[in-house]
Amino acid sequence: MPQEKMLDAVLRKLDETRGTWPQISDRSGVPYQTLTKIACRIHVDPRVSTVQTLFDYFASRPEQAAVVDGAPAAH
Repeated sequence: MPQEKMLDAVLRKLDETRGTWPQISDRSGVPYQTLTKIACRIHVDPRVSTVQTLFDYFASRPEQAAVVDGAPAAH
C-alpha cells in the first residue's frame, strides 16, 4: 500500500480539524491566512517547510487529529 504524501496528510487533517484552525495556527507557528489558503486549496503548491511544520504539528498531537463524526475527540 503506497504511503500517503505529506501534503495529502496535512490537507486531510486540516479538513478533519476545521473550526480549530486558529489554535492550530497559534500552536504551529504557521500564519492563519497561510493555513486557510492551504486548507481551502488556494495554495496548491505550498512551501515544503510550511507543510513540514503542519505535518510535524499533527504528528506531535495525535489527539488533535483524532476526529469522531466531525467532532474533536475528548481529551
